[in-house]
Amino acid sequence: MAIRVLPPGVAARIAAGEVIERPASVVKELVENSLDAGARVIGVEIRHGGLASIRVTDDGCGIPADEVALAFERHATSKLVSVEDLTDIDTLGFRGEALASIAAAAGVRMTTRTADAESATTVELESGAIVRQSAAGAGLGTTIEVEALFSTIPARLKFIRSSAAETARVRQTMDHLAMAHPHVQFSLKTDGRLQLSTSGNGSLRDAVAAVHGAELAQAMIEVGSWTGAYPVWGLVGTPEQSRANRTGISLFVNNRWVQHRAVGVAIEEAYRGLLMEGRFPIAVVFLDVPPGEVDVNVHPNKREVRLSHEGDAFSSVQHAVRDALLAASPIAEGEGLLSQAVAAPPSLQPELTFASQEREQSPLPEPAPVMEEAHAPLAPPPGASPLSRLRVLGQIANTYIVADGPDGMYLIDQHAAHESVLYYRLLRQWANSAPEVQPMLEPLPMGLTPQQMDALGEGRAVLERYGLLVEPFGDDTLLVRAVPVMARRVDAAKLVAEALDGFAARTNGADTHLSAAASIACHSAVRAGQTLDQQEMTALGEALASEMNPQHCPHGRPTVIRVSTDVLGRQFGRL
Repeated sequence: MAIRVLPPGVAARIAAGEVIERPASVVKELVENSLDAGARVIGVEIRHGGLASIRVTDDGCGIPADEVALAFERHATSKLVSVEDLTDIDTLGFRGEALASIAAAAGVRMTTRTADAESATTVELESGAIVRQSAAGAGLGTTIEVEALFSTIPARLKFIRSSAAETARVRQTMDHLAMAHPHVQFSLKTDGRLQLSTSGNGSLRDAVAAVHGAELAQAMIEVGSWTGAYPVWGLVGTPEQSRANRTGISLFVNNRWVQHRAVGVAIEEAYRGLLMEGRFPIAVVFLDVPPGEVDVNVHPNKREVRLSHEGDAFSSVQHAVRDALLAASPIAEGEGLLSQAVAAPPSLQPELTFASQEREQSPLPEPAPVMEEAHAPLAPPPGASPLSRLRVLGQIANTYIVADGPDGMYLIDQHAAHESVLYYRLLRQWANSAPEVQPMLEPLPMGLTPQQMDALGEGRAVLERYGLLVEPFGDDTLLVRAVPVMARRVDAAKLVAEALDGFAARTNGADTHLSAAASIACHSAVRAGQTLDQQEMTALGEALASEMNPQHCPHGRPTVIRVSTDVLGRQFGRL
């Protein structure tokens, strides 16, 4: 076939398909234009998921009458002058493609007025060309109406889902725009029904309440850290507010809602040991990065960004969120029969202490001093007050330790508690590069799968830093020469195999050593059903109390549950 230049109309529709994927893309582009215009009130109305019509109204600065036609030209923008400006972008829209792409994909009518204009200007476009322009009566700001989206690009309609699904996508887009700009009053109507309304009072918590509900927003934990490489702030949910997917994680870079794999993982890593496996947090996290260190021009609809110092961003977010979570981590309350349990008083939340009993030697790990190195978990903030001392009473079903406290009964899961103690001990050893090693009398040979052999390349150094000394012995065999002291009585082959399987399954190297520590701790901890004497139970309680996050094991299960004296009193009819 001969090479030819595409007709302008065909080229415009192809480009429109890249920028405008679905109705939510149109809403996003138009609302971002309103925000860049300084709008403080933005209203959006859609019909049939936005396919029939989209209407966006704002009270922004408007467009001068002599620039209205130019605004719909491809690559026309007021936000860039030279290529150097791409390194210092502080607006949401800058590519100059949105209005042209929308006009190429649908019928468009825009009415706009500036503060110094005597009247507004209305312009109508069909297939990307202006068919009518006239003066009109309207207030300050801009209203854009988009009709019959993708009527000029039938191929795009094949990839559009039901109107209900498209409505949900528009709602998701508006939710994130509202949380990113709590100082702006947003409203969204779908088929005449009000779906979203924010006050625009500048409160992030109020904006989140409009999106996620007042009860959840009120319980969320405030994040605010300016000590890392980049400032991080926002609201994060408690571990009890988790979801089965990642839809509750909202990340904003310079107030732009984006997707970024590494920073998203940083938020999840902050919850390590606080959430059950397979659960994900609810988080609204803002990361402020100098414009010159973030590239927002890597995706046609600006959905993704590239950071110059990704590691600094990861560390800033992970530490900020983790710090906030540990400072506010409560003790789980008993449920089920004792369903009237109430939240622990704030003064009783930070950490646990246990009453000591005389003993000659403890068979469990002794408490170790808290380390604050970069790879160690963050310590509670200064001034955190400990709980009143607890007194160990006994054991239930050889699984749960019962302790008496001044405000109620405490039940401790012995396996989860010991696992937590060992996990943080391992992290301190990692931070100090000082593993406690137990050499084996004879090297233990074990067979590996091809996936495990591949994972050994990265995982061997991690295992050795924890005291698991291994070396290849042939194509599919490994020799285990030493294990951590705490794991000297466990099945070393099973432990190594599980750790390598974990390495093979993970795509993010930042958390590899944490998963290894969790695996070693789990294998080494006392088991459910194992009988402990009074001395052992007290030793475990004291070791747990010395940790920074004693309330959860590395896999997110609670280690301690409190049943308050008020709940007991009500159950026995005393209150």
